[in-house]
Amino acid sequence: MIAAARQWAFDILVRVATERSFANLSLQDALGKGALSDRDRALCTSLVYGTLQRQRSLDAILQTHLSRPIDGLEPRVLAILRMTAYQVLYLDKIPGYAAVSDAVELCKSVRPKAAGLVNAVMRALLRDRRPAAVRLKDLTASVADWAERAAVIHSYPTWLVRRLEQTYGRSRTCSLLEACNEPPALSARVNRLRATRAQILSEFVEDGAAQASVLSPDGIRFRRGLDVGSWEPYLDGLVSVQDEGAMVIAPLLQAQAGERILDMCAAPGGKTAHIAELQGDAGDILACDVHAHKVRLIEETASRLGLASIKAVCCDARTLTAEAELQGAFDAILLDAPCSGFGVLRHRPEIRWQRTEADVLQLTKLQQGLLAAAAELVRPGGRIVYSTCTMLPEENEGVVRAVIETGTNALAWDDITGELPPLLVESAREQPGQLLLMPDLYGTDGFYMARLRKKET
Repeated sequence: MIAAARQWAFDILVRVATERSFANLSLQDALGKGALSDRDRALCTSLVYGTLQRQRSLDAILQTHLSRPIDGLEPRVLAILRMTAYQVLYLDKIPGYAAVSDAVELCKSVRPKAAGLVNAVMRALLRDRRPAAVRLKDLTASVADWAERAAVIHSYPTWLVRRLEQTYGRSRTCSLLEACNEPPALSARVNRLRATRAQILSEFVEDGAAQASVLSPDGIRFRRGLDVGSWEPYLDGLVSVQDEGAMVIAPLLQAQAGERILDMCAAPGGKTAHIAELQGDAGDILACDVHAHKVRLIEETASRLGLASIKAVCCDARTLTAEAELQGAFDAILLDAPCSGFGVLRHRPEIRWQRTEADVLQLTKLQQGLLAAAAELVRPGGRIVYSTCTMLPEENEGVVRAVIETGTNALAWDDITGELPPLLVESAREQPGQLLLMPDLYGTDGFYMARLRKKET
């Protein structure tokens, strides 16, 4: 019988490859059905994330045992080979024979004619006792291009490695590539309207499984996994799951009780809810998203947390500029812009294989359009916080500078240094209006954030 964790992981990996579905959402859906034990849930998660993260490295090693191009294999057979190679090469506690046996049985159930191929490739893989790192080093020894070599070893597209190298240099790029292949940390934000951080942390005093975040006064970092879907404080609206880096963004808006706030790209509503909590749920928040099903996520988030000040609407926030009564109508605006997502590769490892350089160029045009619209909608003296979850400068500082330098928006950088957690102040000191959180520094995802202020005249 095929282990349940491998069967579920295989199904998810095939969906990601053939339907471009999101690995994290597919996992949530699968694990939410409650069909797996805690141990199998952990293994399934590891197989999905690890296989997607190490895809290019796995393909390079697998190719040495194949007589045909690996890209020509049928997607289900390829998924089996990658998933099994990941177990053999990267997971110490999985017996190789068990992984290979399940791989052959799995292949017999979906593509019987390829079972012999899968068995032969995996047996050859097992006979070679060298660790993955040594195999990859040997495979790339004759590759002269540094970016190409690093991309195979760390498992990324070459163009992305080259782009990071141009921006951050080789040493820092290696640090980032390694950090983005680490398992994601779990963290939660306490809903200060319903609980205190000390109350939530008291649940974990005996086993020390959680600690206070050093990046957010409302944050908690966990040292072990947690079944959030059945955790009472979550179900009761006392906490939200959110990366610690993301918790830094909403406070920069300086939202006050009674203010009118616009969240231009709000789904699934985590930062929207944080703004409402900071306002004491005594503001007026318009939360927009272009997808109706994502608007429902915002509404569900607000309902679970007991927040009444959020009004979610399905619209492209740029169209709001056509309504005369909304011109200059908002005290503050959050633009958490659609981006390439290269800062959240720990949580969404498939992004590296789905995004292209052309996507980045298109996104920068969209980001500039959204920021220009925000400039029309905020009142004179009002604030705009622009944020992304990417490390590419053309989507971050490049976008903000491009909009400011048009000279038509009356926007200026606003110093955020004095409002940041002490640990981050130094990072923001060189460019006081902005902050770039990097995944290799504090164990968070990568985020960019900047605050702009509209001039009074």
